[in-house]
Amino acid sequence: MDEFVVYQKMHELEGKIHYHFNNIVWLSKAMMSEKINVFGEGKNHSEYTNDGLATVGDTILKSVIADYLYREGITTKGKITQIKSKLENNNVMYSIMLKCNLIEYAYNSKHFQSDLDVPEHEKVVNKIHNPYIEAIVGAVFYDSNYDTTKCWILKWLLPLLISESKCEIN
Repeated sequence: MDEFVVYQKMHELEGKIHYHFNNIVWLSKAMMSEKINVFGEGKNHSEYTNDGLATVGDTILKSVIADYLYREGITTKGKITQIKSKLENNNVMYSIMLKCNLIEYAYNSKHFQSDLDVPEHEKVVNKIHNPYIEAIVGAVFYDSNYDTTKCWILKWLLPLLISESKCEIN
């Protein structure tokens, strides 16, 4: 994959997610989905290149949502967990990826998701549970800091999560 093309696409994606990266490499890492072998880890001893970044992003996202809910007056563990689970479930994340056309920027070493006439065995990972949004959260965090990431989540991502999950918060 041509590095120039990747970075050009990542700069387009910045506009869609309303965040300008100091180092666009972080966004590129979030959207790269190449299967790698990891001895003793992952399902069938393999995972995807963005899984580690997605794990960090998932943790940050859960933290921001829980804090937001608590500050909104939802103070019981059960209710916070219930609402948080509705907001950040796999179907909601996947739906956002599709509706915002973010999935088009996912890529592997040969193709972008948006490329046409790609052989089946060379297609980019695009399944209900894909870690792209969580990986983007992780990328924003490593590109900036927790406070900036929190503000970005509250301003851009959380409204999408609330809307797509049709979750009532009060």
